[in-house]
Amino acid sequence: MKDKFLIGELAKLFNISTDTIRHYDKKGLLKPELNNENSYRYYDVRDFFKLSRILFFKSLDISLEEIKNYLHNKNTENLLVLLKRKEKEANSKVQHWMALEKKLKAKIDIIESAKKDLNTVRIKMMPARSGIYLKIKKEDNHYETKKMFNDNKQYIAMSSWLVDGQIYTSLQKEDLENHIFNKFSYFIELAFNEDILKPEITKLPEGEYACISFLGPYKDMKKHYETLIKWIEINGYKIAGNSIEKNIVDYDFSDLEDEYISEIQIPISKK
Repeated sequence: MKDKFLIGELAKLFNISTDTIRHYDKKGLLKPELNNENSYRYYDVRDFFKLSRILFFKSLDISLEEIKNYLHNKNTENLLVLLKRKEKEANSKVQHWMALEKKLKAKIDIIESAKKDLNTVRIKMMPARSGIYLKIKKEDNHYETKKMFNDNKQYIAMSSWLVDGQIYTSLQKEDLENHIFNKFSYFIELAFNEDILKPEITKLPEGEYACISFLGPYKDMKKHYETLIKWIEINGYKIAGNSIEKNIVDYDFSDLEDEYISEIQIPISKK
């Protein structure tokens, strides 16, 4: 048996555990020669190379079942099919992780940007956005709210709420002009801007918005609306449409009201 490897020797050479090699044995991938006298497992040089191939496939995230199927029918064509399939899966995972990274970065940037500019009115050029308004008749009527969301579930599934984790609410232009701040609607921004012939879909045009972000509870919203509207009037602008409220950090992200971060956006135009 001097030309054979003991299981421990093979494990050390590949820096894996003996349990891993035994597992490959159970899966029918790497069968040792068993000495009946001492129950030792012996592996020959061919097994050495076979194990190296198994570990190579494992490094490509190929399952043991896939490896076993391939080893039972080895040829170049099957090898290419296996590798190309894993390449396609890898590309899909890369796209997933890139999208996840973008999503994380966007949320981080929104929070950090809002905290940096707290209580400061600034003008932002906002891109065109598509969405639907869900008008609330009674704020504390949970049945009505539930029904409203169920009736519009096809839009919820396409909502940017699921992308950036922000809930949007809105006040009508007329209510803003009359300083009425307790009649709000939900605004479901859709994660696309294509023109869709649906009467319920509203397109918010690209344009300038007067914006203010603040830290604190929702009961302070009215105060910041008044600050923003006063700034609009003093600086020679007029309200050009409905507001958008972005709850960047709300009660589902923090248990402390003083940590809530909100941003109010009001579309503006010159008088």
